[in-house]
Amino acid sequence: MRKQDGFKTSRMLVVGGHEHTVYLLRQVFDIMGVQNVVSTVQASMAIDLLQTQKFAAVFCDSSVSDDDPESFAIAARRTPDLLNPLIPIFLVCSGPRRVDVELARDTGFNDVLALPLSAATVTRKLKAELLNPRSFIASRQFFGPDRRNTVRSWRGADRRVKQPRKVQY
Repeated sequence: MRKQDGFKTSRMLVVGGHEHTVYLLRQVFDIMGVQNVVSTVQASMAIDLLQTQKFAAVFCDSSVSDDDPESFAIAARRTPDLLNPLIPIFLVCSGPRRVDVELARDTGFNDVLALPLSAATVTRKLKAELLNPRSFIASRQFFGPDRRNTVRSWRGADRRVKQPRKVQY
C-alpha cells in the first residue's frame, strides 16, 4: 500500500484497554505512514504524556483501564499545563449507539470511530480534524469542539433564507 507522506512526522497517542484495539490502530497507522505511536493503558499516564509531549491526535479506546472515556476527555481538555488542550481526541468503540455518540460529543471528543476500523476511515477523519479544525467552545460547563457542523449535509434549497409565505386564516 502507498503510505501517506503527510503523516510521517506525526506523533499519535493511543489510550486503550483492549490489546486488539491498540494493535489494530498501530496497523492502521503503519499503513498511513505514521512512524511514532505511543500507547498506554491508563488514562492518568496519558494525561501525564499530554502535559510533557506533543501529539498530533489522541485515540481513546472505550475501555480505558482506570477511568471511563468521558472522564478522560474532560481531563484531557481541562487539566492545567497541557501542551495542547485543543488536540483532536477520537473515541474508538465497537457498536456505538446514538447515546454513546452524543455523550462523547458533549464531553469533548472530536469524533467517534466504530470498530472495525479501516485505514481510509481513520485517514479521512484525521485529515478533516487536522486540516480543518473546528472552533472550540469554552464555558464553565463545557470545553471542547463546536458540535455544530459547518458543512452543508442536506440537499435542496435552504428554506430559512426565503421569505415566509402569507397565510390567510
